[in-house]
Amino acid sequence: MALTKYAFLIKADGYPAIGHATTLPGDGFTTHIFAASDINALIKAANNLIEDGIQLIETCGGFGTDDFAALSDAIGGRVALGQMQFDDANKLLLGKVIAD
Repeated sequence: MALTKYAFLIKADGYPAIGHATTLPGDGFTTHIFAASDINALIKAANNLIEDGIQLIETCGGFGTDDFAALSDAIGGRVALGQMQFDDANKLLLGKVIAD
């Protein structure tokens, strides 16, 4: 089966608690992006995306260990779930950006 429906979830304090969604359609591939400050809104969005046929979900680095575990538990292995992380060199660069 080819990957045609992908989702990226963003968790950050600057987004509304209820979340904001957008879709980037492509030729045979569609990306769904959902951003929220509240983990419960992100879990609800993930479940809705799965019901709509999403095949893969990735999360941004704003998901801490507890949030990622809560999302993983909530979707129960129905689709692959990935977590974006920085390597050590880029963690240093990220720290500089966040500190500014």
